[in-house]
Parts: sequence; C-alpha cells; structure tokens
Amino acid sequence: MAELAEQLTPPEGVVLYSRISALALAYSPGDSLKHRLLILEERAGGEAADYTIRTLQSKKRLTQKVTVKDPSTGKLQTVEYTVEGPIAYLETTTSHQLNPENTSRCFEITLDESAEQTRRIHQRQRSARGLESLDAAERAEAIARRHHNMQRLLEPVRVVIPYADRLEFPSHYLRTRRDHERFLSLIEVIAFLHQHQRARKSRAELAYIEATLSDYRLAYELAHRVLNVTLDELTRWGRELFERLEEEAAGAREEGLPASNLAWTRRQLRETTRWPDRRLRECLKELVEMEYLEQLGGSQGKTCIYALAPFPGVSRTVLGLLTPEQLEHKLSEGQP
Repeated sequence: MAELAEQLTPPEGVVLYSRISALALAYSPGDSLKHRLLILEERAGGEAADYTIRTLQSKKRLTQKVTVKDPSTGKLQTVEYTVEGPIAYLETTTSHQLNPENTSRCFEITLDESAEQTRRIHQRQRSARGLESLDAAERAEAIARRHHNMQRLLEPVRVVIPYADRLEFPSHYLRTRRDHERFLSLIEVIAFLHQHQRARKSRAELAYIEATLSDYRLAYELAHRVLNVTLDELTRWGRELFERLEEEAAGAREEGLPASNLAWTRRQLRETTRWPDRRLRECLKELVEMEYLEQLGGSQGKTCIYALAPFPGVSRTVLGLLTPEQLEHKLSEGQP
C-alpha cells in the first residue's frame, strides 16, 4: 500500500526514508519537506524521530534553537533552525501495539489478511510471470503518469464546507478532538482534488470552492471503518478474536450445546484461527485484562481455559457520525 502511494504521487512530492535519526528532520533545509508526502518504510526506523514528526504534523513547523561553536572566534553561540510544513506522513508496521501519541494524529489503515485476499495476491504474483506481464509495466507507468499530471494541475485554493455546522461527530472520547479535525480535512482534500469540477467563487477577492455532498459521501466511505477501529478500546486483532468467539458461543447456545462448548483452550483457538501463538497470547491477554474474557485455571501447570465474560457485547458502531443519507435529509429539510 505504501509503495502504491509512492508510485501514484509525483516524484517531486515524495520524500522516502528507510530510517530517520532523532534530529535528522530538524536539520533539514527549511522548505525541503513543505507540502511533501513523507514516507517511512518501516515504523522501527523512525521511532527516534517520533517527536519531530508529530510536531510537523500538528504545528506544521519545527523550530529549534541549538548551541554551536563559531568557527572564526571559537565562542559558543545559539543558532535557530526552522523546518517548514505541512507534511503528509505515511509509515508501515507489523505491530498492533502503537504509540497513542502517534495514532491520534493519523488514520490507522489495516490490510486485508483474509485467505481470499491471499489467494488474490497469489494470482497476481503468478500473472506477473505470465505472458500478460510483458505489457503490465507499460500500463502501470501510464496510470502513474496520469496521476502525476493530474496532481500537477492542482492549484492553491481555499475549500469551504458549507454544511460544516450541520455535521455531527462522536464526542465521548477525548481523542476525537483531533479525529474530528482530520475528518474535516479529509472532506476538504476530496473537494480540493475535484477543484476543476467545482465552480470558483470569491469573497473579498479571496477565491474558494465549496465541498459538496458527494465529497462528504466519499469521506464517510473512506473514514467510517477506520474510525470504528480507531475509537475501539480493543486492538484490531483483539476485536476480531472477540467477535469470532461471540459468534461461536451464539451458535452453540442456539443448538443447545453444553457449557463446555462455550469455553476454549489456547490450542483450540490456534487451530481455529490459524494465528501465530504469540499473536494469540497477546490478544487473549488483552481480552482478559479488558474483561471481555475470563481465564479459568492455568495455574500450577493446568491448561488455560477462556470463556466469555458475563456482559453483553459492545457495539463497534461510531455513534454520532452522520451518514450521507442523514446529512442529505438535514440539508433538504433545512434542519440545523
């Protein structure tokens, strides 16, 4: 996914690093990162630079004052360095334990790890070795070239969301103060990309375009699943395991099976999920600590058995985020 984002972005708009040291970005040329997509190939290569990356994301500028020695006099003096933003930031990782300070500034996108998706990838890999692959590279270059040229046609223009005061957003988590800002920015970005399909308006000699309902619809489609994961108190894998166990337990109850069918050992779960033991252990530990599961036994060499905790399942629906249909109804009815 990161490689695709890099390929579809004009080369002059991408900065790609495998590793970033703690102060590397702070000493970058002043505008070398401004309006660039900064891609870190692997999360582990940029942990030392977390603070500088977060600052560029939030403040859109990074300023530091350091002490250096004057080469002519040998005396110490202070020098100020400023790196201009804003930046778009993309990193990849295989870990599901992420720094909450970082995740509150990003959308977390997870890959499809289903068996069906794996089969599609295998088919794509086989096709890349077949006869049709001879023209594939040329087609890919043509697609990338169109994307590059389209983005180069974009001009600086303000975006106004005329229905902004009609929108609603989840407010029961403190972090949604940042999530809300990013969701609004997503609507603006979609409208910005469609600027040549929008009428230019002006106010006090300031040109702008307006976001449409279709822009909101696309932003909703892109973000609502991501927000469900983002605002979930469980990790993605923890939620997936819990929902799987809930489904199995519901089926067992409907069939009138004994209580033993409502509890699982780690071996049983490894066989049904086909997950690595380490991932399974981490998820079970999380679900027990968050009181979604109860651990029965497991001391003095006994087998660990897990059962669902006695409370109703928790919905993952993002309460408070308007659907496009709800927004359209509010606009047509003139509701506040």
